[in-house]
Amino acid sequence: MPNLLNIILFLLISLVGTTQDFYPKDYFRSPVDIPIMLAGNFGEIRAGHFHAGLDIKTEGVEGKNIYAAADGYVSRIKISHGGYGKALYLNHPNGYSTTYAHLKNFSPELEAAIKKAQYQKKSYEIELFFSSEEFVVKKGEVIAKSGNTGGSGGPHLHFEIRETEGEIPVNPIHFGFDIKDNVKPIIKKLGIYPLEGGTINGSSESQLIDVKETNGIYRLQIDSTLNAWGKIGLGIEVIDKFTGSNNRCGAFSIELMIDSSSVYCHEMNKIGFHETRYINSHVCYEHWKKDNARIQRSFIQPNNLLDVYNCDKANHNFIFNDSSKHLFTYIIRDANMNTSILSFEIKSDTSAISKTINLDTKTQSVSFKHNEPNVFKNEEVKIDLPSNILYDDLLFQYKKSPAMGRAITPIHHIHNTYTPLHSHMNLSLKIDSLNPKYKEKALIVALNEDLEFLAAEGGTIDSNWITIKTRSLGPYTVMIDSVSPEIIPINISKNQDMSKKWSIMMKISDDLSGIKTYEGYIDNEWVLFEYDYKKDRLTYMFDDLKTRKGNNHELRLIVSDKQNNISEYSTTFFW
Repeated sequence: MPNLLNIILFLLISLVGTTQDFYPKDYFRSPVDIPIMLAGNFGEIRAGHFHAGLDIKTEGVEGKNIYAAADGYVSRIKISHGGYGKALYLNHPNGYSTTYAHLKNFSPELEAAIKKAQYQKKSYEIELFFSSEEFVVKKGEVIAKSGNTGGSGGPHLHFEIRETEGEIPVNPIHFGFDIKDNVKPIIKKLGIYPLEGGTINGSSESQLIDVKETNGIYRLQIDSTLNAWGKIGLGIEVIDKFTGSNNRCGAFSIELMIDSSSVYCHEMNKIGFHETRYINSHVCYEHWKKDNARIQRSFIQPNNLLDVYNCDKANHNFIFNDSSKHLFTYIIRDANMNTSILSFEIKSDTSAISKTINLDTKTQSVSFKHNEPNVFKNEEVKIDLPSNILYDDLLFQYKKSPAMGRAITPIHHIHNTYTPLHSHMNLSLKIDSLNPKYKEKALIVALNEDLEFLAAEGGTIDSNWITIKTRSLGPYTVMIDSVSPEIIPINISKNQDMSKKWSIMMKISDDLSGIKTYEGYIDNEWVLFEYDYKKDRLTYMFDDLKTRKGNNHELRLIVSDKQNNISEYSTTFFW
């Protein structure tokens, strides 16, 4: 094991070149007027993407003032059901832009412009772009109120700083915000991955090993020696926390040293949206799905083009073939240089024997190359994977099992859900036995590995085939959706006096394909309903009613799902 002098030496080496002094430290102010407490940070591991900014807590409530972080102008506003919800974008003269997301509402002048555009387009979802002269803001000006819109899991402000050219998110921590952090990163697990016939303790299966901490230094929580032979890759699960917060955040950098050489390192300085999906290769996707362990690989798959790695790609794995012990040291840092270290030894073992993979006799398999187009087809299924959709070569497997539940075709096991795709493949399933009157209501449905409903994927029908573009492998089948969406009034009934209420609220839901459109009318005029998909709730604000108060009004709501099943609700009310 390394002595204290070696650990200090490793640490000093790791700190060289990590300062980010070229970022302006006093240009941006805080976007809130409360102490910055973080629920999420830049580069944190999220489903399908790296987190692109800071999630700033708003004391568990909505409606906090949101301030322009610097002089500039409103360049864009986007309102969507999911994602960032209500989001505002500012451009600044220094070449950076700031983003403010999950907002409740905007400043009065912006609200007026948005409402006008929504009524012109007859759509709640909208995207607007502005010139540098239309909505000029000063540093510290109130531009919005905090909220919980879009895909937010609770009230907070999502705040980003981007390079304006290319819209590349940059780690806001580098810009000098007052964020208290004296907490060292927490190391959770070590992942060991035999590659190309390699073995660990005589097995070709990957392993997760727990760790324990003593006096700031982590050790493996095992008593026996790790023995390896052949090519081995490593990975590590780490989280970080900030002072006064228990939220799980991400570490800023990970470095791996073998003996005296640095063989892997990455830093979360900036990540473009065009590369964020490479997270599915950056982590071990299988362990994430199976064990909820977010192991960050310390070796790079051939088709992982993420631009955060600082070491030569050729050195990211290790070949054990010399019968010697080798010292491995992980150095984990957050952006404030709080540091944790994990050290362990692995011995080359010439007696290790690799296991052979035995496939089910009903499983068809074929080798797919990551950098070539790949096709698999039989009488019931066709699969077309463009080149570079896989992160590494794959022994692709297919089998089918009988239909169950609402399925009207066999269940087609397209490899498994534990292998990610970087972009879309084409998947076609045969539906020649389906009654023609149901074909327009047929859709492909993704299942999880337990064959439970996962997602409605839709589909385009051509003759006796239904086809989708999808970014997921796994079990698929076909179902029928001929059931219309459900509309349930929450706070209104026929001829109700609504004069003391501020809104009309309706619950809408669909049992399979999902909500596609909704349209609300009062007295035959289109009106704006806001849709919160997390609560299945539509809300119409009475301050938007164009007719005079004191009249009887007719409300009509039309909702369709993605298979074009339609429901309608109508009632009268007094306001």
